[in-house]
Amino acid sequence: MIVLDANAGVPMYEQVYEAVKVHIEQGLFRPGQRLPSIRAMAAQLGVSKITVEQAYLQLATEGYIQAHKKAPYEVLEISQPLGAGCVTMAHDTISFDLASEDTAENGNVSSTLNNALSKEAHTDNSPILYNFATGAMDPEGFDFKRWKRFIGYALRDTNRLMTYGQLEGEPELREALNQYLQQARGVRATAERTLVTSGTLNSLHIIASLLQRQGKCKVAMERQSPSFAKAIWKGYGCSVLEVDIRGPQLISTLQEANVDVVYCMPSHGDSMGRVMTIQERMELLRWAQDTGAYVIEDDYDSELRYYGKPVVSLQGLDRQGCVIYMGTPSKVLPPSIRLSYLVLPTLLYTDFCRYRHAYGQSAGVLEQLAWAMYMEAGEWNKQIRRLRKHYLEKSKYFTQLLRQYLGASYEVIEPEGGVYAGLRKAHIDGAQCKQLALGAGCDVIVVDTDDTNAVEILLSFSGIPTRELERAVQVLAKAWKGL
Repeated sequence: MIVLDANAGVPMYEQVYEAVKVHIEQGLFRPGQRLPSIRAMAAQLGVSKITVEQAYLQLATEGYIQAHKKAPYEVLEISQPLGAGCVTMAHDTISFDLASEDTAENGNVSSTLNNALSKEAHTDNSPILYNFATGAMDPEGFDFKRWKRFIGYALRDTNRLMTYGQLEGEPELREALNQYLQQARGVRATAERTLVTSGTLNSLHIIASLLQRQGKCKVAMERQSPSFAKAIWKGYGCSVLEVDIRGPQLISTLQEANVDVVYCMPSHGDSMGRVMTIQERMELLRWAQDTGAYVIEDDYDSELRYYGKPVVSLQGLDRQGCVIYMGTPSKVLPPSIRLSYLVLPTLLYTDFCRYRHAYGQSAGVLEQLAWAMYMEAGEWNKQIRRLRKHYLEKSKYFTQLLRQYLGASYEVIEPEGGVYAGLRKAHIDGAQCKQLALGAGCDVIVVDTDDTNAVEILLSFSGIPTRELERAVQVLAKAWKGL
């Protein structure tokens, strides 16, 4: 029986979502069983149909249930990793309600799907007028006046600013990050095991050195991973295998190749908007636990989901210390603020402490103190809400322009989060798309896929001002005319 509490301080749709998820995980709703229709569930619980629909859509996104045409949602089977208990997030998980005031990608270009994902380089001298390939933060999306105030507060602590800072990061920021990650992402950690770094590149160097000492040298990465990440692993003497993280043959591929490290972005939608489902997450965790492997979860744009609540982190489902969690605020804060963070499993944190002389703190003390105070004052959550609202509105406008100027032969995938929209078109050449776009002064990302009959393209809308989007899409459409 599902009981809702109107005074709980938790949105009703989230209470419905959590209750149905617990019922599925505990076997009260069995695989193959059909859930009550949206109308029936709404009547049973005394809530609106929109509330139930929001909850069902979130469950479907995460892979707990599956929609059927003109039929109720069906419960899907979920395999449990070894030693796993209930995998729900607590009710105090923060959610971002688009109906609230100021409702609003982390990782700079180096940690997102960037130009390096395209196999073709820009070799001619034509300038890039409209960069659809960069996930850079929207110039309209940050209030520098507010940030300046917290920089001013941090400048008052002159004694702290005369030091290099603590190796693991400033304690105020580590504590604030730990609280935020537990509440917003369900991360299971302590402030002690939360490290502050100076960007994704710095985080990966630390992780690679730690895993090298553990004898882990066979790395599998998503095909859409940034090229610099592949270079780092190869620089540490590792073999690198590119895989389809969401493919049905993932586990057998990992087993056949004797992989012992997987680098993935489970909460980031691919070119078709798909995130890693709960079944895929559980299978990956079970494989890691069975083999003693590690999974590196790059959670770089999890904050910016437009609908429902952010998908639970892979690390939050881990009970055996298999997942290394990493993130960065540089889609919520400007990328020039060179900060990121790591959450290490206990074993690797112990190793980090043992060899601490090999590491140095490269993140600036000033920015760390300012961010900690920014979070403490509630500005961080406000900024996320503002950006979510801004990007939602901008993404709808952008995909409307794509449909208007590219025509029906292109399938436009409207994003549910982040700053990339997807395109899919059959029977065209991806390299030709890239070169025609570059010739017109537009850069795009052509995604490698196993489908030889269609090309998938990623287009970012964040780095182009809203007032210039229509002209940018017109230029791109003209370049692709006749394809």
